Amino acid sequence: MKRENFLTILIAICILSYFMMVNTGMTAIAEDKQNYYKLPQEPIIKSYIHDYRDSFIREKELIRFTKKITGLEYDHCKFLVEESKEKYIDPFIVLGLIKRESDFNPNAIGAGGELGLGQLMENTAKVIAENLGYSYKHEMLLDPEFNLKLTITQLSYLKGVYHNDMHKALTAYNRGQQGLENYLKSNDERGVSDYSLKVLQYAFDYKEEFEN
Repeated sequence: MKRENFLTILIAICILSYFMMVNTGMTAIAEDKQNYYKLPQEPIIKSYIHDYRDSFIREKELIRFTKKITGLEYDHCKFLVEESKEKYIDPFIVLGLIKRESDFNPNAIGAGGELGLGQLMENTAKVIAENLGYSYKHEMLLDPEFNLKLTITQLSYLKGVYHNDMHKALTAYNRGQQGLENYLKSNDERGVSDYSLKVLQYAFDYKEEFEN
């Protein structure tokens, strides 16, 4: 009888110990999962918020800087910055280009009939506008945002054609693609022109001023 009682107690102790071990293991697994899923997220979320906030602040500062140097309306400056970002074009290069082309005068008219901030020719502007699905009238180039849209689109296109070579892209913007080909045949600079150097110098100066 005593032996049976002893065995019963021993079995009960073993069963109780087993369930305690299982419970401890499950608790540890749950804690590990909690740590696995939650702990790494906190710095990632904080970093994402920090980066987004910094990017937002920098963009606002760039818009204000653009307004200061161009004298354009805030909404037009905002459009320039956002459109450059969307087309993967350095906004400082866009600023350098329109400084060189029109000195930031949206009503500028060139000797050859070029209009607006980017001094676009009608034959070029019409093709760009139609490719974008826009109706086109030549006087529309005097609208700052319409002109910026076409100017940045054309520069982005040329940048792609010439594999991110901004000297070639800018020289082609100034001379036309055939004009660039003719220029390359008679020059050893491989697309580097007085025009591209001037635009990039403006871009460098504006970037230096903005960052300092």
